[in-house]
Amino acid sequence: MENLNAHSADFRQFFLAHYETLCVRAFRLVHDRKLSEDIVQDVFLMLWERREEIDFSRPVLPYLMTAVRNRSIDCLRSRKSHGEGSCGLDTLDGYVRRLVADRCEGEFDLSWLRHEIDDGVSQLSEQCRRVFLLSRKAGLKNREIAEQLNISVKAVEKHIGMALSKLRLRLSRSGFFSLFL
Repeated sequence: MENLNAHSADFRQFFLAHYETLCVRAFRLVHDRKLSEDIVQDVFLMLWERREEIDFSRPVLPYLMTAVRNRSIDCLRSRKSHGEGSCGLDTLDGYVRRLVADRCEGEFDLSWLRHEIDDGVSQLSEQCRRVFLLSRKAGLKNREIAEQLNISVKAVEKHIGMALSKLRLRLSRSGFFSLFL
């Protein structure tokens, strides 16, 4: 992430990785695809212009989500003050767009979340992964897992706790929780 300061190729890769997520976020607020894309491009332009000031050692996606949200709200206020109404929110068309956007974002979030969890689980130690999958996928009780793997119930609890802790950390670093701000 720190390479974004110096390399435009790294910035482009970062842009491509997060552009769609941020467009969905903006669309959910403004209900206009073109405006959503403009907002996200403005936010990335601002990020590029301020790249020397931003601490890239910390997760940037939550910062971008907030910037997109704030920029979207500014656009809505600007449209309303210029007599353009509330971006169609009072019309049937606006209502349908909102339903479609909510559904698309929900499906995207779920797909992305599954991918992040699967990736996180694959990075657990062999024993931790085995215990976690027996608990969460197979639905076994801790006692049953302990008997099957010939380990103590406390060891099962420790492995499940460690797996959940690592998954929580992974999801918070990747900005998942900021999707619900």
